[in-house]
Amino acid sequence: MNLEIIKQILIVSIAASIVSTATIQKIKEQLKSKKWLFFVSLISSIGIGIVFALSFTELSLINSIWVGLITWLGADAIYKSFEDKIFKKYSDIENIIEIKRDDLDE
Repeated sequence: MNLEIIKQILIVSIAASIVSTATIQKIKEQLKSKKWLFFVSLISSIGIGIVFALSFTELSLINSIWVGLITWLGADAIYKSFEDKIFKKYSDIENIIEIKRDDLDE
């Protein structure tokens, strides 16, 4: 068992999960149907994980597929845990920024 490869896969998966979670949040705002969110989340997370691993590491294709799978599991768990607690809709963030800009103009 090669623990160095496992460690590298997990570290890359954590980084890819962060990107994937932000992507899923943005996609969720656009999708009206909850049933499609699962499939879109699966495809985008695995895709982001694989591309991330192939682009930024020396991992093989098979190890990159593992990164994609773990990214999906990790991103989904992070997203469901913090969905309403931490993540805010981008439109809400834009409204806050506009209010602060108005305060500066006065």
